Amino acid sequence: MNTTVRLTERSGKAASQRRKGFVPVVVYGAGSDTHSFSADAKTINEILSKNPRAILKLELPGAGAKNAVIQEAQRQPLSRNLLHVDFQQIDMKAELDTKVAFHFTGDPAGVKNGGVQQVELYELDIRTLPDKLTATFDVDISSLEIGDQLLVSDLPKHEGWEILTPEDTLIIRIAPPVAAEAPDAEEAGETAADAAAEAKTEE
Repeated sequence: MNTTVRLTERSGKAASQRRKGFVPVVVYGAGSDTHSFSADAKTINEILSKNPRAILKLELPGAGAKNAVIQEAQRQPLSRNLLHVDFQQIDMKAELDTKVAFHFTGDPAGVKNGGVQQVELYELDIRTLPDKLTATFDVDISSLEIGDQLLVSDLPKHEGWEILTPEDTLIIRIAPPVAAEAPDAEEAGETAADAAAEAKTEE
């Protein structure tokens, strides 16, 4: 994915910028100071929907093109409109610490038998060279049975990645089916009494 994001000098209040279709951003990293700009919100949303970990070309005012990745994107909880974006400049020859989202493939055998899939971890912390980044980390979970769980230590090796998330971190589990709760003795007694009262009334 080769995408260029043109940044402009920030002017006016953030709310005013958002109404015009722009989102406030900051750019930092690669030994440079932190700078504030604005970017086209539509362009950022398209990048996030296709590949949130893509290596981008940032066109900075007066500074030319810089390689960068989106490190964080903040959204309004209800409308999901972009509020703020952090860009991290990168050196293509230096490793960086970032995150990669899991993409689970396959239907777990345990779910087919009535189990409940419970995801506990959605992203993995990794250290890698920029050209080794991928949009997602595909993990096949089709073999998981009821009672099984997948830990970070169970993940297949990925060339060029150093996994920073602790090995004992739980990623996903297949829980037993949720059984319907039986009424306790008091509730059962009340139910029987109600039924008896209704029957007497009908007589």
